[in-house]
Amino acid sequence: MNTDIAAQRALDRLAKVDFEKLAKQEKILAAVWTFEAGVANRGFARYFSSPAGDMAFYAPTALQTIGAPGMAEIAAKANAVFGADGPPKDQKTRRERVRALGNDARKLFEALETRYYESKEDVDDLLEAYLDKK
Repeated sequence: MNTDIAAQRALDRLAKVDFEKLAKQEKILAAVWTFEAGVANRGFARYFSSPAGDMAFYAPTALQTIGAPGMAEIAAKANAVFGADGPPKDQKTRRERVRALGNDARKLFEALETRYYESKEDVDDLLEAYLDKK
């Protein structure tokens, strides 16, 4: 299955229904795809501030599921910046929390972004392999 098409279908369905109503595979596709695009293109602060961050709470689970434990750890550590409950699901609240982050949190985001860019895990390939198994 073409990963791009599958991810777009999952995101299209997400635009119509609540995340919790998606099938497991759709949740994984949407969370991984938005994590990958959000962090790669704009970093953690902007990822969390954008609509892509709505699924940040699920990104570690999704990344672990496709076989990307290093990326899952990075996502979990970024989520932990918001405390034990992780990032708020509401974008406006998340954006306000990101704006209020101190220097230590921003430095952690930068360190995690460096780890993200240096990671040897190819999330696109792992996502494709995951879909091929289904």
